[in-house]
Amino acid sequence: MLKIGVVMKKKKKIIILISLICAVILTVGICVGLYIYVNENKDSINFKIEDTLSNGNGQSAKVIILAGQSNASGCSIDEYLEKNVSADKYSEYSNGYDNVYINYYSSGNNLSNGFVKASTGQGETQAHFGPELGIAEKLHEMYPDEMFFIIKFAWGGTNLFSQWLSPSSKGETGNLYSNFVRYVRQNMEYLLSKDYDVKIEGMCWMQGESDSFFVETATNYESNLNNFITDMRKDLIKYSPNDTIGFVDAFIAANPVYWVYCDLVNQSKQAVADSSEQNVVIDTNAYGLHCDQEPEASPDKAHYDSLSQIKLGNLFAEQVAQFF
Repeated sequence: MLKIGVVMKKKKKIIILISLICAVILTVGICVGLYIYVNENKDSINFKIEDTLSNGNGQSAKVIILAGQSNASGCSIDEYLEKNVSADKYSEYSNGYDNVYINYYSSGNNLSNGFVKASTGQGETQAHFGPELGIAEKLHEMYPDEMFFIIKFAWGGTNLFSQWLSPSSKGETGNLYSNFVRYVRQNMEYLLSKDYDVKIEGMCWMQGESDSFFVETATNYESNLNNFITDMRKDLIKYSPNDTIGFVDAFIAANPVYWVYCDLVNQSKQAVADSSEQNVVIDTNAYGLHCDQEPEASPDKAHYDSLSQIKLGNLFAEQVAQFF
């Protein structure tokens, strides 16, 4: 019986190990697939901004950029959010906020094609949401009488070492970086054409998971991120209030099963934040954000659970507010 028990324990350990390896392979496969898709379709991103806003009549408004990969695009499940909050709170989320509007472009082809009230269903699909919801909630709470516009451009499974690579870094400028800048500019020009007095006050960045698979890309993350921020500010300086744009970053989840060199990436994020008073990073792990509870039967450990996603958005809003 003792031998049988030992054998069963060994088999259990082997099964667990195989499951973990399969999870990593699946995640890498998804990211590689998205990498190929984005690069093969790098010239096919066409932006359409429909005229959804009334004339601003010179109204002052603050603009916040939201960008990154899937935890920025939004893979948190709306159904679980409804279960986890009160009926009144969910009604608030789903009805949206009158003073916070968003135009979003995500890899899941869930597009607004114009500015709409920030609400649920604005993630990878209409059944998902991203940090924009928590950002809108907190901004509405902190500044109920002020107007905000969120410009979201996010693409799941993408990396900084090539796809988001900015001109100052070594290598060919990433197609996502180029399209990101073009998207923000077009949105700003639209807002100005509607007679809103708008400035980009800050940018929120949730990215780095895809750069954590290999030690080389994780090691180069600090220099690539520094260059990205420098180039972003230079390319969008026309729309910044004080010749700079506050940059709010966030740690990726401390989950080395998925994000192998997560510590290296997060150390790089911290170093970049420490290099300038205009840079901030949120320690999502210290705040207890988690990715291991939803869906209940088979948790998606690559993406934030619903309440953690709301918390991430709240933290983004609180941090970016220091640049107002």
